[in-house]
Amino acid sequence: MDLLVLRSRGVWEPNADVVIDEAARLLVVRVELAGADSESLRIFVDERHLFIAGRRADAARLRSGSFLQKEIAGGDFVKKIHLPVSVQYGEVTATYADGMLTIALPIAATEYIPTTRTEIRLIVKRTLA
Repeated sequence: MDLLVLRSRGVWEPNADVVIDEAARLLVVRVELAGADSESLRIFVDERHLFIAGRRADAARLRSGSFLQKEIAGGDFVKKIHLPVSVQYGEVTATYADGMLTIALPIAATEYIPTTRTEIRLIVKRTLA
Protein backbone atom coordinates (compact mmCIF):
# COMPACT_ATOMS: atom_id res chain seq x y z
CA MET A 1 0.00 0.00 0.00
CA ASP A 2 2.85 2.39 0.77
CA LEU A 3 4.15 1.95 -2.79
CA LEU A 4 0.83 3.10 -4.21
CA VAL A 5 0.82 6.21 -2.03
CA LEU A 6 4.45 6.92 -2.89
CA ARG A 7 3.86 6.50 -6.62
CA SER A 8 0.74 8.65 -6.62
CA ARG A 9 2.78 11.57 -5.25
CA GLY A 10 5.53 10.92 -7.77
CA VAL A 11 8.25 11.42 -5.17
CA TRP A 12 10.58 8.85 -3.69
CA GLU A 13 13.77 9.01 -1.60
CA PRO A 14 16.97 7.25 -2.60
CA ASN A 15 19.16 5.50 -0.01
CA ALA A 16 22.17 7.44 1.28
CA ASP A 17 25.27 6.96 3.42
CA VAL A 18 26.74 9.91 5.35
CA VAL A 19 30.30 9.58 6.66
CA ILE A 20 32.68 11.99 8.37
CA ASP A 21 36.24 11.52 7.15
CA GLU A 22 38.17 13.06 10.04
CA ALA A 23 41.57 12.71 8.34
CA ALA A 24 40.47 14.61 5.21
CA ARG A 25 38.08 16.90 7.16
CA LEU A 26 35.23 15.99 4.80
CA LEU A 27 31.62 15.08 5.18
CA VAL A 28 31.01 12.51 2.44
CA VAL A 29 27.49 11.71 1.25
CA ARG A 30 26.91 8.78 -1.13
CA VAL A 31 23.47 8.46 -2.70
CA GLU A 32 22.21 5.41 -4.59
CA LEU A 33 20.76 6.76 -7.86
CA ALA A 34 21.00 4.01 -10.47
CA GLY A 35 19.27 5.14 -13.66
CA ALA A 36 18.94 8.79 -12.62
CA ASP A 37 19.38 11.43 -15.30
CA SER A 38 22.63 13.23 -14.38
CA GLU A 39 21.37 16.41 -16.10
CA SER A 40 18.42 16.55 -13.68
CA LEU A 41 20.51 16.33 -10.48
CA ARG A 42 20.40 19.42 -8.27
CA ILE A 43 22.19 19.95 -4.95
CA PHE A 44 21.20 22.63 -2.43
CA VAL A 45 22.48 23.57 1.02
CA ASP A 46 20.10 25.26 3.46
CA GLU A 47 21.58 26.05 6.89
CA ARG A 48 22.13 22.55 8.34
CA HIS A 49 20.63 20.46 5.53
CA LEU A 50 21.71 19.07 2.19
CA PHE A 51 19.00 18.62 -0.43
CA ILE A 52 19.45 16.39 -3.46
CA ALA A 53 16.78 16.45 -6.16
CA GLY A 54 16.45 14.92 -9.59
CA ARG A 55 14.61 12.42 -11.71
CA ARG A 56 14.85 8.75 -12.58
CA ALA A 57 12.91 7.68 -15.66
CA ASP A 58 10.03 5.30 -15.06
CA ALA A 59 10.48 1.82 -16.47
CA ALA A 60 9.00 1.33 -19.92
CA ARG A 61 5.36 0.37 -19.86
CA LEU A 62 4.63 -3.19 -20.86
CA ARG A 63 2.28 -3.69 -23.79
CA SER A 64 1.11 -6.99 -22.39
CA GLY A 65 1.68 -8.80 -19.13
CA SER A 66 1.49 -7.82 -15.50
CA PHE A 67 4.05 -6.90 -12.90
CA LEU A 68 4.60 -9.64 -10.36
CA GLN A 69 6.95 -7.49 -8.34
CA LYS A 70 7.61 -3.73 -8.60
CA GLU A 71 10.23 -2.30 -6.24
CA ILE A 72 12.19 0.20 -8.32
CA ALA A 73 10.66 3.65 -8.02
CA GLY A 74 10.92 6.17 -10.81
CA GLY A 75 10.01 9.80 -11.32
CA ASP A 76 11.06 12.85 -9.33
CA PHE A 77 12.92 12.45 -6.06
CA VAL A 78 14.06 14.63 -3.19
CA LYS A 79 16.44 13.60 -0.43
CA LYS A 80 16.97 15.80 2.65
CA ILE A 81 20.01 15.06 4.79
CA HIS A 82 20.83 16.73 8.10
CA LEU A 83 24.39 18.10 8.17
CA PRO A 84 25.93 17.26 11.57
CA VAL A 85 28.75 19.80 11.10
CA SER A 86 29.21 23.17 9.41
CA VAL A 87 30.59 22.93 5.88
CA GLN A 88 32.47 25.21 3.50
CA TYR A 89 29.76 25.84 0.92
CA GLY A 90 32.01 27.15 -1.84
CA GLU A 91 34.17 24.03 -1.98
CA VAL A 92 31.55 21.29 -2.33
CA THR A 93 32.17 18.77 -5.11
CA ALA A 94 29.95 16.07 -6.61
CA THR A 95 30.50 13.14 -8.96
CA TYR A 96 28.08 10.59 -10.41
CA ALA A 97 29.46 7.21 -11.48
CA ASP A 98 28.10 3.67 -11.59
CA GLY A 99 24.73 4.82 -10.25
CA MET A 100 26.25 6.44 -7.15
CA LEU A 101 26.26 10.19 -6.50
CA THR A 102 29.14 11.15 -4.20
CA ILE A 103 29.15 14.60 -2.61
CA ALA A 104 32.21 15.81 -0.68
CA LEU A 105 31.57 18.71 1.69
CA PRO A 106 34.68 20.18 3.38
CA ILE A 107 34.13 20.67 7.11
CA ALA A 108 34.29 24.35 8.09
CA ALA A 109 36.89 25.52 10.60
CA THR A 110 34.20 27.52 12.44
CA GLU A 111 30.63 26.80 13.41
CA TYR A 112 29.21 29.66 11.31
CA ILE A 113 25.76 28.79 10.01
CA PRO A 114 24.23 31.22 7.48
CA THR A 115 20.76 32.52 8.29
CA THR A 116 19.64 32.60 4.68
CA ARG A 117 19.24 29.84 2.13
CA THR A 118 22.35 29.23 0.07
CA GLU A 119 21.93 27.53 -3.28
CA ILE A 120 25.03 25.94 -4.67
CA ARG A 121 24.95 25.20 -8.38
CA LEU A 122 27.20 22.31 -9.23
CA ILE A 123 27.86 20.48 -12.42
CA VAL A 124 27.74 16.80 -11.58
CA LYS A 125 30.42 15.09 -13.61
CA ARG A 126 29.52 11.66 -14.88
CA THR A 127 32.54 9.40 -14.92
CA LEU A 128 32.86 6.17 -16.81
CA ALA A 129 34.32 3.17 -15.02
